[in-house]
Amino acid sequence: MPQGPYNCHGGLTLVPMPGFETAAKTIKAAIAQHEAEHKFRKTPVDIATPFFGTRASGEPFCRLAKEHIGGHDCVVLTSGPCTYERLGQLLFVLGYLAGRRAGRIAVVMDYFFLGRSDKDEDANNELALPGFVTHLLQAAAYGKLDRVITADMHAPQSVVGGPLGLITEIHLGRLLLEQAVAEARQLTDRVCLAYPDDGAAKRDAGAIEEIINRLGLSDLPKVFGAKRRVSSEKSDLHKIFGNIEGVRGSIVLSVDDEIATFGTTGKYARALKGTSYGAAQVWAVASHGVFCGPAINLMSAADCPVDRIFVTDTIPLDNRPELAPLTASGKIVVVSWLKALGVIVRLHHWDRDIRRVT
Repeated sequence: MPQGPYNCHGGLTLVPMPGFETAAKTIKAAIAQHEAEHKFRKTPVDIATPFFGTRASGEPFCRLAKEHIGGHDCVVLTSGPCTYERLGQLLFVLGYLAGRRAGRIAVVMDYFFLGRSDKDEDANNELALPGFVTHLLQAAAYGKLDRVITADMHAPQSVVGGPLGLITEIHLGRLLLEQAVAEARQLTDRVCLAYPDDGAAKRDAGAIEEIINRLGLSDLPKVFGAKRRVSSEKSDLHKIFGNIEGVRGSIVLSVDDEIATFGTTGKYARALKGTSYGAAQVWAVASHGVFCGPAINLMSAADCPVDRIFVTDTIPLDNRPELAPLTASGKIVVVSWLKALGVIVRLHHWDRDIRRVT
């Protein structure tokens, strides 16, 4: 191993995709702060920002200098939802990093590309896509893709969509629930957890127990929705079961991995607030704020049944002006995971365990 401040992978370079330039600066600062606080060896961190454009013919191009790339440990910062443009740009960058002789390549894909397309849908003539995306990334990087770091996958089984150890999933439930529970407890002693289905409950079970122990709370009442998924875009809520009496008069934290169109979230909240259950308030708690289709209109409506929405910044909100009124009013609360991600990126660089940071 070389002597001095570098490890066997060379220096650390962050490569932010469009919209992630500010995130790269925050992650760099978080790495420096973490090392200073713990008196760790300083990691030199560079930022190499690619430029994308379109020629007169309509063909795309990319510019990325070799400076800070050749021989470096390069970490690409991006997130879904996956569009043709975003996927194409990512493939270009991976090819450039390999062509510029990067020492090692990792992709931080906060919200996994096409992760909701996790099952074949015969009725729609669709195939499951996570494995396909993984193979595209590997091919674009010419074998230099070492790891894909992602958060709270909609289908956790997608981690097996590539070679052993390629995809590492980070769980953000503790970050979100810790803040939501703490704020709810400042208002009332009656706090209840609600899940739209049993799958969501299983994903967050460990995080919930950790929060209960850390905050010294008694076992929080829990309820579950019986949800039947019609397709990757539609599901129906049939009933709610569990500790039903724990809902009445409570602030109910409705926990899921993401909020997309707000359809399921709104239906579930309206049911929880109905006369059968009688929740005082419903707060939605989700790792990924996709907020697509009718979501913004539904969240902004005067009769919206959800009182507050807690999300992380896995999908950046600061460059989405249409969400600014909702964040300014406190309807949307953003719990940033970028400081934790800085620690994760540093640990990845030094080949340490990254799973226990959050």
